[in-house]
Amino acid sequence: MHPVITDFHIIRPSLELSQEETLAWIAKAHKKAEGKKENKTNEDPEMQLFHEELKSRLYKLGIGKEKIQKRGLEFADFSHLDWEKMEIFSFENSLEGANFTKRSALFDTISTKKFEEFYPENAKAPDHLIHVTCTGYVAPSGAQKIISKRDFGKKSIVTHAYHMGCYGAMPAIRMAQGFFHTSPTTTAHIDIVHTEVCSLHMNPLLHETEQLVVQTLFADGFIKYSLLCQQSIPKGKPYFTILCTLDEIVPNTLEKMTWKCESWGLRMTISKDIPILLGKALPLFAQRLFEKAGLSKDLITQSLFAIHPGGPKIISQVANLLGLQPDQISHSEEILTNFGNMSSATLPHIWDKILKDDKTPSETLIVSLAFGPGLNISGSLMRKSTGGELCTF
Repeated sequence: MHPVITDFHIIRPSLELSQEETLAWIAKAHKKAEGKKENKTNEDPEMQLFHEELKSRLYKLGIGKEKIQKRGLEFADFSHLDWEKMEIFSFENSLEGANFTKRSALFDTISTKKFEEFYPENAKAPDHLIHVTCTGYVAPSGAQKIISKRDFGKKSIVTHAYHMGCYGAMPAIRMAQGFFHTSPTTTAHIDIVHTEVCSLHMNPLLHETEQLVVQTLFADGFIKYSLLCQQSIPKGKPYFTILCTLDEIVPNTLEKMTWKCESWGLRMTISKDIPILLGKALPLFAQRLFEKAGLSKDLITQSLFAIHPGGPKIISQVANLLGLQPDQISHSEEILTNFGNMSSATLPHIWDKILKDDKTPSETLIVSLAFGPGLNISGSLMRKSTGGELCTF
């Protein structure tokens, strides 16, 4: 009995803003916070100059045809400039925005709502529900709340997979595989749900380039998918067969990427050395991934790639390192362009795109790559298949 991945369900955030609109709002939030810090009005010439310079820096980092074009944002602050009515960025008590307590409360509200949308009253209870997030921590979680509300408590087991960063989907799949093999496999139903509200964790008093880069990239994302028994898939329905996964931490890189709790929220740091470090590690990592699956490394250049887009340069760099053609990375580029970096929810969005793409034939190999604090490289090798067809494992 083989576990497979299928049934992707995306819920888009309530706001869809162009990258230019989002960056313009962020620049004004920086101006508002800095002005209050310096006890200056918005009309002060010094603040006007500050705003124009910071906006120019944001646009230089985040605007361009090869970069993000629009992002989804879940809460209303980003839709207006009435600072007194902001949920997080009113600057009433802190110029950094609301504290971690209030941000966590808003994450709880959003996450709970999304689980109710993923599991309406007539939903089927999964055997296991794995909740993945890097952007909020509340107990009981939204996953536990929906299991209680739908009275699934005697059927469904909740597991939390938190704070692993952008590669979080990979450990969730490994967990799901383990649960599958301890369940009655012909009927096993394991759901994975990602609720990422990255927009909660902006700090408009952080003006350094590293933090502006972060603020140009991240967006909110919500997605659910299932791991089922391959024999249960109806004829003609597409799915992914999991061939293998691989996880490695690059030596001597612990401080190159971090995701740490601060009093105001979660702060990410990204070293400018990361492209160099990945460049040294990725080619051999990809070879080991194929070797683990018992496949020739020559198939690397014949596979489709789902690359977590930490930024536009990551996708192009991986393509250059591995000798990939534009059509092998197009799904990753499309998700980055239209959705931004949604942390752990990003790879599943790319998988959904590939699975629903009729131009990607059955039996296509899919290489997934994601990166996170550690510096952690996480990968998987899957095969797109179709129910009712004979699959090669």
